[in-house]
Amino acid sequence: MNTKTGFKLIKGEPALLAGETLVIADTHIGYEGEIRLKGIRLPSLTKKILTRVLNLAEKTSARRLLILGDLKHTVYGPRGLEWMEIPEFMRKIVSKFEWVGVVPGNHDGDLYTVLPEGIELLDPDGVLWNGVLFTHGHKRIDTILNEKGWSSVRRVVVGHFHPAVELLDDLGYRYVIPVWVKSMLSNNIEILLMPAFNENIGKLIVNNPERISEELRGFLKTGSINLQEAEAYSLDLVFLGRIGELET
Repeated sequence: MNTKTGFKLIKGEPALLAGETLVIADTHIGYEGEIRLKGIRLPSLTKKILTRVLNLAEKTSARRLLILGDLKHTVYGPRGLEWMEIPEFMRKIVSKFEWVGVVPGNHDGDLYTVLPEGIELLDPDGVLWNGVLFTHGHKRIDTILNEKGWSSVRRVVVGHFHPAVELLDDLGYRYVIPVWVKSMLSNNIEILLMPAFNENIGKLIVNNPERISEELRGFLKTGSINLQEAEAYSLDLVFLGRIGELET
């Protein structure tokens, strides 16, 4: 994918590199504990997520880390696994990077209560670097731009939606593939939707109109993005097609 943005996507991972800053979104630490309350037992992915982040730091020589929202899973205050896993997880992250910043997402209520020292909690509206707005994605982009007066924004990177496409083969088997989604906003700003870093978390099937969340429908109804014309890329950065061409 040619982003022309001063950042590059990391092949095989739901992560990108902006200068010396590694950017990930939607780790949703504590998710596995929450679904256990519903009788679904999945092993915690926190150690695996930590290993992947640390390996990416080595692979990319990144000195900084930006987590683009939903570090934890519960919407309000921390509970369950989050109290146990987030402090240790973040201490090891801080020991690896020169700077760690978190743009709070809609699942990050009272996140500060489980964060160790050395982490910068950023503006929930996001950060603007070299004309690129990095924001979680749960707040309308046009609202952020108007409130901040960020007229220099030319590109936006968001998490939040956990985009994926559902593909059907000739035998009737269905495959759900996490994807990067690239499109243009109505004000001629490029937007990139990041896949979720937590592999267990639910995924939004963007090529099935009947399964698009009401939240994304609201985002689309603003007229700010034409999902049908948006491009989908696999984690291996293979162009899968335009969303409208991939509908099942």
